Formats: sequence, C-alpha cells, structure tokens
Amino acid sequence: MKTEVIATFALGVGILELFRWMGFVTYDFTLPNLKKGTIMIGGVPLDYQRLFIIGIGLALVLFLYFFTRYTRIGLAFRGIAQNERTAISLGIKSDWTAALSLAFGSAMGSVAAIVILPLGIISINLGYEVLLIAVAVGIVGGLESVPGIIVASLILGYAQVITGIYLSPEWMMVVYLAAIVLILAIKPSGLFGKFKELEERV
Repeated sequence: MKTEVIATFALGVGILELFRWMGFVTYDFTLPNLKKGTIMIGGVPLDYQRLFIIGIGLALVLFLYFFTRYTRIGLAFRGIAQNERTAISLGIKSDWTAALSLAFGSAMGSVAAIVILPLGIISINLGYEVLLIAVAVGIVGGLESVPGIIVASLILGYAQVITGIYLSPEWMMVVYLAAIVLILAIKPSGLFGKFKELEERV
C-alpha cells in the first residue's frame, strides 16, 4: 500500500510540474456558490455553501459505506485492496476493477472540487498543499479505514486551525508533516489501520 501512495504522490507532483512548465501557473479557477446567504446556528453565522459541503460529504460517506459492503463492484474493490491474488482466484478481474476504482475516485474528487471551489480559488500552486493533506490524512487515519480517514481529517483540520490561531499561519502546514512523522514512528498502520498489525503477527 505504501508503494502505491508514494507512486501516486510522485505522479501528482509530476503532473503539477508539467502544468507549471506549460505555463498554467497564472490561471486561477473558482465557481459560483450553490446558494448565497448565511444562516444563524447557535448565534454563529454559517453560510449555506459550508452547509452544502457538510451535507454532501456525509452523503458521500454513507454512499461509500453501503456501496463497498452491499454491491458486487464495491466488494470487488475491497477484495482487490485486501488481497489481489485471492480476489483474482475468485474470478475478480484485477485490471478492470482497478480502472473502475480509479474512475470512481476521480468522480469523488470532482464532486468535492465542485462543492469546495466556491469558497476560494484553485491554482497550480495549491496542488502541493492538497497532495500533502491527502497523504497526511490517509497515513494518520489508516489507508484502508474509512472511519479512520474521517477522524484523521477532523483531527488534522482542528489542529491546523489551532496552530494558526495560537502560533502563526506559517506553521499550519507543519502540522501535517509532524502528524506523518509521529504516526509512522508510533503506529505505522494509522489510527484505525489493522492490515499491517495482522501481517506483523503472522
């Protein structure tokens, strides 16, 4: 699993540098809000766009949970992720499942971008930050654990905000690097990861 993460990270950096070389560094993209306005919740103003993000995020988590446990394709995803050779012996097509999984993940990323982009802009220069955050959340939560990913994203998000408030914004990205080093030193499988622990017992 670590090999795939490193390869994906390297590929992402390569794509970003290719865009930079092609001269796309000055392009910034954004989208209009799905609905403008704010609502008061507990005396705190909260804009509708962030409510949409929370709602769509929860809907996607529930969808992924049921999809990966109660559909043939979702079970094939899990089978390939856990043990590719065993999954192939049961008739699961590895290449087809991997391609479909990549398309599925790209679709999830597209939905996230459409919902989040109205809150700011995205440019080539932000790509490194996005890649680092994704890797940190995956390592801290455990790459094979959906609950771990959710908990890790909340922990790192709050830690970053607290660091920005009490220290300075320059230290916010250090939170992700420190979290990666700490987790790899203490619990390499992640907070909710189990596969590595099982391998070590065997």
